[in-house]
Amino acid sequence: MFRDLIQTTPADRLALLFAVASVGAVVLGILILKPILRLAIGRGDPTINDSIGYGTASFSLFYALLLGLLTVAAYQNKDRVEQSVLTEAGAVGGLYASMNSYPEPTRSDVKALLRDYVLFTIHRDWPAHRQGTYLDGGTNRMDAIRQRLTRFTPSNPGQEILHAETVSAFSHFAEARQQRLNGLITRIPDVLWYAVLVGAALNILILILLRMRLLAHLILGAISAFFLGVVLYVIAVLDDPLRSSLGVQPTAFQLLWDRQMVWDESIG
Repeated sequence: MFRDLIQTTPADRLALLFAVASVGAVVLGILILKPILRLAIGRGDPTINDSIGYGTASFSLFYALLLGLLTVAAYQNKDRVEQSVLTEAGAVGGLYASMNSYPEPTRSDVKALLRDYVLFTIHRDWPAHRQGTYLDGGTNRMDAIRQRLTRFTPSNPGQEILHAETVSAFSHFAEARQQRLNGLITRIPDVLWYAVLVGAALNILILILLRMRLLAHLILGAISAFFLGVVLYVIAVLDDPLRSSLGVQPTAFQLLWDRQMVWDESIG
């Protein structure tokens, strides 16, 4: 439920949500929860801040390390998906260009299938990715391209070499497509998210326990909580690279269509 809320909320609202939740928790905690907690741990203890610092030093270190590692891991996940999309679009473009050396009707048939695949990926598959899934139409179109290439019989040694290279390029295209689809299940495990959220709650609790003047406490607590919210927001946005509203875009496929395929479509 938490992950669905993150991925279905627009990016600007999600950023505001994390910031307000973090800062609001600290402010409410200082105003409401702090007096109760100070009664339990001792209101007049002048060394309370030092005690809190010594007691939570290890926790702060490990939590900061966890956030840093998760941020890097989430960014690397998104980067891998982006690279797979670029590789797939490049493989489709290379395959499309190589079809110019084929005789008719194979040339026109395969190029038409490739154009249909690109349009389907942009306008149908990507919206499905935003919902956390994919459509079978992409697989069906790729199978149609494979079958059409399989039916082609080279008539001379030159065509044999060309066809072998084309089949290899198609295999490269199919592999890149599978890597893109793997991006739908590439995410931070739920158990790590639980650890992050528990750590955030404990971090806010530590901020609340500090002893200082009310105004200074509110200002410093709000600043620390705001930065914590920003870090959590970055991890949340990068966590699911194909589903997030700020996730990977089909820009490479759109460029392929605009610069290479649209002219053949208009001619056809």
